[in-house]
Amino acid sequence: MTTRKKEVLDWVNTSGGGIPSRAVAHKEVLDWVNTSGGGIPSRAVAHIGAQDWKLDAGTVRRWWRKRDEIWAAQPHQMRLAGGGRKKALGELVDLLLESIVLRRLKKEKVTREWIAIQALQIYAKVDNSMIRSFQASSHWVSNFMKRNDLSLRRRTNLTTLSDDQLVDRAVSYMRFLSDKKRSFNFANTVLMDETAVYFEDAREQTVEVRGSRHAVVKSTGFASMRVTAVLAVTATGVKLPPASDLEA
Repeated sequence: MTTRKKEVLDWVNTSGGGIPSRAVAHKEVLDWVNTSGGGIPSRAVAHIGAQDWKLDAGTVRRWWRKRDEIWAAQPHQMRLAGGGRKKALGELVDLLLESIVLRRLKKEKVTREWIAIQALQIYAKVDNSMIRSFQASSHWVSNFMKRNDLSLRRRTNLTTLSDDQLVDRAVSYMRFLSDKKRSFNFANTVLMDETAVYFEDAREQTVEVRGSRHAVVKSTGFASMRVTAVLAVTATGVKLPPASDLEA
């Protein structure tokens, strides 16, 4: 057993609590490449196989490219600083969220489709070659909205008047109606409503003898066609003749 390997095992049994650290294992491989391997990472494959370690040449080469960071790492580190999975958009998520907020401040509509298109445009400004790896799928948009507390809302109608202005206008309108009511001619005041009259009874049900296998109903094929009928009555209770849009 080499002196270096003995030092590694001693550290694992004492300070490491019996758990071999990734940083320590990386350093042992890199030390072998730097000394016995002559600085050629691929030569370490045979040595690693003899130690019953499951590593390929590509992994060793990747470690060798980052040898300065690995040698500088502490023995207890399980990951290099800045390692781990990166977010799909990184800091550009903040730019996307900012553009959404600014658009809503202008009272402009923001849809899920707009978020996906905007995300692709922002991502393309960083690296056009990586745009194919990010699709801004519907699932990604849903997760983005969930992470940033965004939700789909129906448009609401809000009055721009203050409470005092709203009360003043309501009182003024009621006063106007009260004054006009004294001169109303109720015989000429007509209340009307429009309703649809279908060419056929559109209901699909009919009464039939119990146990019948079929319930056939005649149809002209114009069940969905209709005309608009206007029904009216005066304020005095006199019904007026109905009218339809065909007469117009």
